[in-house]
Amino acid sequence: MRALGMYEGGRFELEDIPVPETPPGWGLIRTIASAAGLFQAQMAAGMLDTLGFPRILGHEIVGEVVEVSSDAAPQPGSVVIVDAVVGCGVCEWCIRGDDMICPWMRHLGINIDGGFADYVAVPESHMFPIKPGTPVEEAVMLGSAVPASVHASRRAGVRGGHRVVVTGVGSIGLTICQVARAMGATSVVAVDIADDRLEAAAPWTDGAVNVSGVEPREAARMVRDTLGPPAGADIVFEAAGHINSVALGVHAVRRGGIVLLMGICEGRTSITFDSFLRDFLSREVSLITTFGFTRQDFVTGNRLHAAGSLDLTALTGETITLERVPAALAEIAASGTLGKRLVVDVAIS
Repeated sequence: MRALGMYEGGRFELEDIPVPETPPGWGLIRTIASAAGLFQAQMAAGMLDTLGFPRILGHEIVGEVVEVSSDAAPQPGSVVIVDAVVGCGVCEWCIRGDDMICPWMRHLGINIDGGFADYVAVPESHMFPIKPGTPVEEAVMLGSAVPASVHASRRAGVRGGHRVVVTGVGSIGLTICQVARAMGATSVVAVDIADDRLEAAAPWTDGAVNVSGVEPREAARMVRDTLGPPAGADIVFEAAGHINSVALGVHAVRRGGIVLLMGICEGRTSITFDSFLRDFLSREVSLITTFGFTRQDFVTGNRLHAAGSLDLTALTGETITLERVPAALAEIAASGTLGKRLVVDVAIS
């Protein structure tokens, strides 16, 4: 089969290698598509340990089931998406369904070979059928952005009547705006430093705030003014991955509210409360984090999409082939993604 292997130093080679063997409980999928974005560019820069080289990237996997051993698994010919998080299966976190925080967790496309290949071996329990006819460019978002947003919304407890703020409306932030709305949020306000991303979020938001060049306290005031009375958000999703965005959330959340951190801040960071800590504590604000998703989030995300509650067309950019991935990742590393992920059409030879 064809596979795009990544070697030490971020060097890629398109190679012919054997089709992977399937351990007990795993099945074989013929890859239809995957995605390329900032995460893969960071992997090429050495952000995470691959546990050896070469490694096949691509954690968002859409494919056709070729081989399974369980009658309960999606059967051959089914088109599925894949949960890339593989827990150990025996620790207390896996037993309660929290595979993503398993201390022994591994991840397809990071330290297990992923979807930048014609075939990929995946756990049968991690295959999820999608609605027939789902466009490929939407299906790849069902493999990561949607379940991550569902998981974050469940962690934060989004429900009817909540007023939500989303800081950073790239592909994840844009998805959270939609998922929070689908789960009952009454008001959704988007915050970013780029007007084009705010415009993209407009169909699912009630207000937009551009905070470019604005210090966090003033930015929080702008957000509160946009929300209107009573002051403050019930939930702030920090999806920008910037410490100023975290500070904005701390100031913009209302009494008894939640600030949920999901953006990854690179380098050394610190949250400074200055003379604000007493006020922060007296408001009983919850500061929580989220990472990844669970299998339950795939079920929920797929149902929301199948019901027409989510429009994922705004999340993806152009479609590219495996051959173009290395150059595309170099461009992303240099210029960013403009909040979109590229669709890697693996089926094109």
